[in-house]
Amino acid sequence: MLSKSRRQTAKLLLGMIAITGIYILVSFLRLPSEPENQFLFGLSQKRLALGMVLFVILVMNIGAVFWLGSNPKDWQIDIEDKVNAWITNHIEFGMVTLYFTTLATGLLLLVVFQPASRAFKFFEPLRELLGGPALWLAFSSLLLTIFFKVNYGELIRKDKFMMAVDHFLLAAFVFLTIFYSYKHLLIWMSAGNQPSYTYWNLLADEFLKGKLYLENPVQNHDLTLYQGKWFVPMPPLPAILMLPQAFLFGGQNINTSNFSIFFSAINAVLVFLILEQLVRRKWIKLSPLPVSLLLLVALFAFGNPHLWVGIMGRAWFVSQIVSVTFLALAVLTALKSWSPWLVGISLGLAIAARPNGIMTWPFVFAIAMQIIKEEGGAIDWKKILNWSVKSLLPMGVAVTGLLVYNYARFENFFDFGYTTIKGDPGIVANAQTYGIFSTHYILTNIKVMLFYFPAIQPGYQWPVLPSTTGMSIFLVTPPLIYLFRRYERKWWITGAWVSVLFNFALLVLYHNTGAHQFGYRYILDVSVPLIMLLATALGKKLSWHFMILLLFSILFNIYGAYWFITG
Repeated sequence: MLSKSRRQTAKLLLGMIAITGIYILVSFLRLPSEPENQFLFGLSQKRLALGMVLFVILVMNIGAVFWLGSNPKDWQIDIEDKVNAWITNHIEFGMVTLYFTTLATGLLLLVVFQPASRAFKFFEPLRELLGGPALWLAFSSLLLTIFFKVNYGELIRKDKFMMAVDHFLLAAFVFLTIFYSYKHLLIWMSAGNQPSYTYWNLLADEFLKGKLYLENPVQNHDLTLYQGKWFVPMPPLPAILMLPQAFLFGGQNINTSNFSIFFSAINAVLVFLILEQLVRRKWIKLSPLPVSLLLLVALFAFGNPHLWVGIMGRAWFVSQIVSVTFLALAVLTALKSWSPWLVGISLGLAIAARPNGIMTWPFVFAIAMQIIKEEGGAIDWKKILNWSVKSLLPMGVAVTGLLVYNYARFENFFDFGYTTIKGDPGIVANAQTYGIFSTHYILTNIKVMLFYFPAIQPGYQWPVLPSTTGMSIFLVTPPLIYLFRRYERKWWITGAWVSVLFNFALLVLYHNTGAHQFGYRYILDVSVPLIMLLATALGKKLSWHFMILLLFSILFNIYGAYWFITG
């Protein structure tokens, strides 16, 4: 027989499901179908059949509530014992079914309701037919999942397969939440169509034709003209990743915003997996429960320029998002003690999107040394040299590939085309006068990344008017102030700071602050080590003042994204 507390909990949950079901069923049957589709009682055959199914399920649901609310007789106890035994013996099957139902109906809800349904038009006819039933099913399966995880948690934790399914679905939840949140935000901002200055989808088409340049581009802003041909100056990895889509559907049909949002969601999953590894290795003190980790993922995905950069789809923004993907993958492979070859390949791919990805190597090297030390191995020169060579060789191949790519385009190994780019006249003039990197830019870059603030103008369309040149990273993402604390002397922490400092040393010498932008978008180059350092700086739990700053970061970056796209 069910225990008294478990019985009361089940009755409460089933009661909530029944009340919700009654409301949804009435709403579902209340409005008639189109006159040409009416079959009986003003409903189409599909709606009538689905309504009957919902009614039968609802009757069973209400019956279960009354059953649990009555004083059980001996025959009821016998039935409950058999049901409980069946659940215990088939908990794996039951939980997988609930997980799949929750995930599938949640996914359906995300695409059939506005504004996403405008982007996924083939789902639009399903909204009226399946919207309400899917909502009830998602709500019901979610509540039942929570009930079984609480009451049969010990059985689930002992089952390795169930733990693996749990982990996969949590990662899937992160991916879907970020993907559809980004997509909804983009459409809400009326920017769901193909953006301008995409280039990578067009270059993928040209690669398939054996060309390295764009044939008669409609736009040429931030392209480089050489010998009468227009080249995309940035490293080519995004175009290479688009090759399969370009081959199947044509580059013109690739929505680069969707491409960028897909990799943005991958980035969030990778950050979540990285934080999980930090917990498992006890490198951070945060609770192993996923709530704290998910809040840090929310900060990464919504509380800094990753949000607006991730949804835009313009060429230089796509490069940044893809670079973050492979930087995060390199960190994750290092944390999992996978082969240094894989770490090097990941960093090499990051370099093929943004060359300064090379500055993350000290971090992954330090992670590897920390793991060797903790596993009881001595850190000697032989191990250092072995790991370094295996990880640096793929990076060397990537650097060599970029140099050859430059020569194939501009007949100069070291010319990326930035000094002759058709871009902002001031930025181009600086590059031509002082070079791509120079001490001349140090003061300006430091001011932009640390000290620029928005203009306050009450009563205007934008009461807080951001500086298009950039803004302080501590204003845009104030939780970063928690980084200022004392850290333990560990290899990985030292490596993280070295990587951050190397990147910022390079960025302050760079001829471009990142403008036109909201905040300081180049912070994405160090977003992974920073979120890891923040995780250790926060201690055992997230404080209330951190939560306030987190909420501010998310709201301010949504505001900034809206300003950047529509302002």
